[in-house]
Amino acid sequence: MIIIGAGMSGLLAGQYFRSSDNVTIWEAQPSLPNNHKALLRFRSNAVSILTGIEFKKVNVSNSIYYEGEHFDKSSLFLNNKYSQKTTGTLRGRSISKLEDCERYIAPDNFISKVSRNLSINYSFDAKHIIHKNMKFSKEPIISTMPVKVLSDYLDYPHKLNLNSRPIWTIVCEFPNMDLDIYQTVYAIDLKGFLIDLYRASITGNKLILEFTEEPIFDSSFDVARSIMRDLFGIVCKGEIDGKIHFQKHGKLVECGDNSVKKFLGWASSEFGIYSLGRWGTHRQILMDDVVKDIEAIDKFIKSDGYIR
Repeated sequence: MIIIGAGMSGLLAGQYFRSSDNVTIWEAQPSLPNNHKALLRFRSNAVSILTGIEFKKVNVSNSIYYEGEHFDKSSLFLNNKYSQKTTGTLRGRSISKLEDCERYIAPDNFISKVSRNLSINYSFDAKHIIHKNMKFSKEPIISTMPVKVLSDYLDYPHKLNLNSRPIWTIVCEFPNMDLDIYQTVYAIDLKGFLIDLYRASITGNKLILEFTEEPIFDSSFDVARSIMRDLFGIVCKGEIDGKIHFQKHGKLVECGDNSVKKFLGWASSEFGIYSLGRWGTHRQILMDDVVKDIEAIDKFIKSDGYIR
């Protein structure tokens, strides 16, 4: 079996099929990509069970911040405001359910752990791998490449309606604070230079800030202190270790038609290529859902069929 892409979805597929013969992951980058700069927080322990890596079970509290007030319940109004801010479209968003909930937190070294004992080849041209496989071995392929990239490789004759938005994240750590809480604030309306902040999350001793536009300021440390104080009521003491990350395709915007679904069916039936993951299927899904999709792909491969 061939798996294209060594991101989270590709690594999980590799772990799922690791007992099979000749499972190889092909990655275009020269080293293991780690695109998950925000928060590896899962709704179930499905990923933990699949990988055999222990996660921390925690209780997460949520609120919405709008016009200087915190709300512990969502509404159609607040959902629509948040959706427009984050994606520029009107869709159902995660803020519709704000009740305290159980979540599973992956360890900081999760990516390196989940990649162990997997056969990964780097700096390879995915298009070459696909065409070579189609001509010679004809093994099943699991692709985590973005839908647009795969459709171009396969010369798909129809138009796909695909959109995404970039995001910027700041990840800060507080090494000198006794901090072990798990909270998220959905920021709909902020004043001043943080107006583009849409979500702030504390997980353990880390603060993750997510922006819809590139934040303009001199120090991420000052931002972290003000957010901790103004949104979470926490006065920060001591040093702060902060880094800014950019993701060109950070926020996926689902298309409103069946064009992607039709393409995925065409790619699997014509070429034996099964797409996986958020960008591989252009769906707003969680990593918990990826585990279910891998199990479904396994059944489809064994039955030589593919229905989505």
